[in-house]
Amino acid sequence: MTRAFLVDDEPLALLYLESVLKELMEVTIAGTFTSPVEAIQALSSCRPDVIFLDIDMPEMNGLQAAEKIHEICPDMEIIFVTAYNQYAVDAFELSALDYVLKPLQRRRLEKTVERLEKRLEQLKLEKPSGKLLLRCLNMLQYEREGEPAEAFRWRTLKTEELFCYLLHHRGSVVNREALIDLLFPDSDDKRAMTHLYTIIYQIRKLLADLNIEITISKVGAQRGYILELNEVTVDVDVWQDGLRQLGPITADNCEAYQQLMDDYTGHYFSSQGYLWAESERHRLSVTFTHHALQLASFYVDSRLLPAAIAVYQRVLQLEPYMEEAHKGLIHVYTLMGDRRAAEEYMRIYERCLDEG
Repeated sequence: MTRAFLVDDEPLALLYLESVLKELMEVTIAGTFTSPVEAIQALSSCRPDVIFLDIDMPEMNGLQAAEKIHEICPDMEIIFVTAYNQYAVDAFELSALDYVLKPLQRRRLEKTVERLEKRLEQLKLEKPSGKLLLRCLNMLQYEREGEPAEAFRWRTLKTEELFCYLLHHRGSVVNREALIDLLFPDSDDKRAMTHLYTIIYQIRKLLADLNIEITISKVGAQRGYILELNEVTVDVDVWQDGLRQLGPITADNCEAYQQLMDDYTGHYFSSQGYLWAESERHRLSVTFTHHALQLASFYVDSRLLPAAIAVYQRVLQLEPYMEEAHKGLIHVYTLMGDRRAAEEYMRIYERCLDEG
C-alpha cells in the first residue's frame, strides 16, 4: 500500500485531500502536517512513498521544503498542490511528479493518482532483486546476490571517506563537528558546512541511483547524522556472526571454518588505509589470525598437510611477520619430508626477523 505525507498550512485542505485520496487509491496517510519543517523532521522515522506538498506556506515554502526533502530522500516522489500556477516551472525543475492547482478537483486528482501509481509500479519493476551485501574487507564494494561485487563510483575521495566513516559507525549518531574535523579541519565553519551538506547529498544520490536502500538521516536540529542499513548486510558482520555460531573446530565444521577464512579477503578498509579504522582493522586482523592458526593446527593434527600449508600461506600473505605461521609452515614441510621447502621458508623467516 502506498504511504503518503500531506503538508498544507490549511487544516481543512488537509482533511479534504486525505478524504479524496482514500477514495481514489489504496493509501496509508503516514502523516499530515501544517508545517513543512515538522514533515521534514518526521522523515527520519518514516519514509513515505510520496509527499503532497503545498507551496504557499509562511514558515517555509513548498519549493524550499522540496529541496530539503530531496537532500534526505533523493528518490521521494513529490506532488505540489497550490493555488498559484506561477511556480510550475520551478516545481518541475525539482523533478516533481505532478503540479495540482487549488481548488482541488476530483477529476484532476484522479489523473494525479493514476500517474503516481504508474510511477510507483515502474520503480518496483526497476528495483533490483536479491539481497545486497556491502564489502569492507580489503576494499569497499557492494554485491547483489548472484552478481559479482562492484566498486562505488564516488565523486571525490572525501565523499567515499564520509560514507565509510558513517558505515563504520552504522546505527549510531555521528556528531556533525566530528565529521567536519575529519574531512575539513582547515576550513572555516560556513564553508565546511556547505561541503558537508554537498557530500551528504552526493552519497544519498548515488545510493538512490544504485537502488541501495541505506538511509542517512539528520538527527536533531544540528546534532549529526545516522546511517541505517535497513535490509543491507555488511561482510564484517556476516563473518563475525559465522565465527560465533561455529564454536570449536571439529571434523564436522572445519569446511565451514575454511569458508570463513576464505571470505576474509583482506583487512578492514585496507585499500583505503583510513587511520580512524586502525583499531577495528587490528581487532579483526587478530581475530582472523587466531582462528586461521587454529584451523591450520587442526589440519596438521588431522594430517591434512596441504590444507594446513594453504592456511599458513594465507596468513603470511596478510601478516608477513607472523612468527607462528612461519614456524608452522616449516614444521609442515618437515613432516612432509620436503627438506628443500622447509629450508627455503627458514631463510624467508630469518629475513623477516632481520627486517623486523
